[in-house]
Amino acid sequence: MNGNVYQVHPLQGRSLLQRCFGQVPEDNAIIEVNNLLATKPIRSIDVYDIRAVEHRYKLRLMLVYPRNLEEFYAVYLNHCLADKQLDNEELDNLRHLQYILGLSNKQTEQLHTWLGELLYRQSFKEAVADGRLTREEEQWLSKLESNLGLPKALAEKISAETRTTFVQDHVAGILSHKHLSPAEEQELQAIAASLRVSLQFNTQTQEQLNKLKQYWALENLELPVVTAGTSLHKGELCYFKGIQATWYEKRSAQRTPASYSFSSIRQAYLQPGQLQQIRNRAAMLKYIERGTVYLTDKRVFFTGSGKNAQVRLEKITGLQPYADGLCIEKDTGKHIVIQLSQQADSCCLTLERLLRGQ
Repeated sequence: MNGNVYQVHPLQGRSLLQRCFGQVPEDNAIIEVNNLLATKPIRSIDVYDIRAVEHRYKLRLMLVYPRNLEEFYAVYLNHCLADKQLDNEELDNLRHLQYILGLSNKQTEQLHTWLGELLYRQSFKEAVADGRLTREEEQWLSKLESNLGLPKALAEKISAETRTTFVQDHVAGILSHKHLSPAEEQELQAIAASLRVSLQFNTQTQEQLNKLKQYWALENLELPVVTAGTSLHKGELCYFKGIQATWYEKRSAQRTPASYSFSSIRQAYLQPGQLQQIRNRAAMLKYIERGTVYLTDKRVFFTGSGKNAQVRLEKITGLQPYADGLCIEKDTGKHIVIQLSQQADSCCLTLERLLRGQ
């Protein structure tokens, strides 16, 4: 019996008009075929049983219900594929089912390809779910491909798409969590190597990944000392040098609660287009000088062609990031705004790290 594959359904009752004219609901024809499949072994159903149904309802099933007949075949095929293989008995049953339902080779081949593709794709996803594709898994997938009778080109297409999609999703997860440590980068490379996927990204994605690596290093590793190229105080160490910088003072020195955190500043710089630009707030700023800005373990200082300026770290109460620079809030006096043509994020994050004593 095939009750675990097909379920018996009651026949439709006749309407008043159908009883008056001696008619029967046409849909009962396909219901009777379903009930045959649900109550008898497939091999015991003869083509004449199907013809008898057609005779009672005066129709040709393939003309009226072609999709239902294909569905009967697909349901049994899907049942046979539950263990991801087709044995000889199942193949014989499928051939007999095709015969009694009157399905063409083209119809059954399309169903095998359609269901086989779904199963092979799902099986491939399961195989690479851990980011690795072992030799044993590849051999198993090759055997499954053969059992399903998938065209080689289709199997290769599924393989390439599944492996590539996994790596792309993994990278998307990194960008979503906005975190890329050396261990996570090593894992990404190991996944790509195992799945044989080249790590080639568009310009925007590559820039985001580079920023994540840079920000992790700024937050977690020892800050590298840079050569200032100018006089420093005794024992003073320089950690950032920004050329082509412009020094401003805010016209208003409104006090705000002290606020600076590495995570919030990093988050701001990782959202392109969300940060304001200093030049859009020029009316609120007083131009002081253009030159080079330095961050040391003692102070922020600025050297220009006609004027130098500085603020000691202990006087800084907060930082505000801008797309092209940062605002340094002080406990007294006018707040400072530094505009940079490049590396505004590195400057702001390095300063935050210095403010919390590295």
